[in-house]
Amino acid sequence: MSKRALMILTDGFEEMEAITPIDLLRRANIEVVTAGLEKETVTGRQGVRIFTDTLLEQTTGLFDALILPGGPGFKTLAGSDLVLQTVQDFYKDSILCCAICAAPKVFSDAGILKGKTYTCYPGISKEIANAQYVDREVVQDGTVITSAGPGTAIRFSLAIIAALAGEEKASEIKNQIIFSG
Repeated sequence: MSKRALMILTDGFEEMEAITPIDLLRRANIEVVTAGLEKETVTGRQGVRIFTDTLLEQTTGLFDALILPGGPGFKTLAGSDLVLQTVQDFYKDSILCCAICAAPKVFSDAGILKGKTYTCYPGISKEIANAQYVDREVVQDGTVITSAGPGTAIRFSLAIIAALAGEEKASEIKNQIIFSG
């Protein structure tokens, strides 16, 4: 059965943190559904526009992972009751929850980082309580994967692939893109 991941996007997303996982997961034959929070066309921090597949409120079907990119748009995600409820529902159902850069703050606001070890963009860690920050590029604690920032997007993506499709598939993609990290 094919794996599916849901990525929630809003204006101000960090392009590398969204496009890299979309690209690498699709290379691994994992379907990535992009869902705009407020509209179907979203503009990233650097002005790159993405036409999402759907709106979050219209998303249907079952998913194996949830992915939140960081960037200044994380504040909009954190301020959305729909996003917070989606994060809580995925976590409660033991679905892989993945966030990079500032987006782990959304997970904290949703209450799913409590007691977990995580990483994030260094300046955001002081805004997250009741969880253990570690200075690493990628951290997996149970069904939660977090990553530090744009420069860690490939490792973040490979960790998601490994969790969904196995280490062998992640290694295959790593070799395919000639990633030596």
